[in-house]
Amino acid sequence: MGYPQHAAAAYAAIDPCLTTPGRAEAMVFAKITRRMRAVFADESATISARVSILHDNRRLWHAVALSCASDANAMAPELRASLIGLAGFVDRHTSAVLRKEGEPEVLCEINQRIAAGLSVGAT
Repeated sequence: MGYPQHAAAAYAAIDPCLTTPGRAEAMVFAKITRRMRAVFADESATISARVSILHDNRRLWHAVALSCASDANAMAPELRASLIGLAGFVDRHTSAVLRKEGEPEVLCEINQRIAAGLSVGAT
């Protein structure tokens, strides 16, 4: 399954009658963030578990970048460019975490702030 299809599958699991699109996006970011924090807080977590959650977070951000790059995206060009730049940072920092040269909490903090912004915008 490609990145856009995987992202679509994640959103499909959320009943649209229960939430707005922005809130659904916030929920996806929050879920990934909770999983990432749990895995990195668990000293007995396997390398495979850590790589898996980092990969899932990277896929989420890849989907964000693809969405922002789409001509059909209605967001302001400046916001789209900022999110694409942030996606690039997440990708680079994920590589640093994998090399044990970066802290996963940076990624968690970014996700948490994006989720908070989406939640506020969804109300």
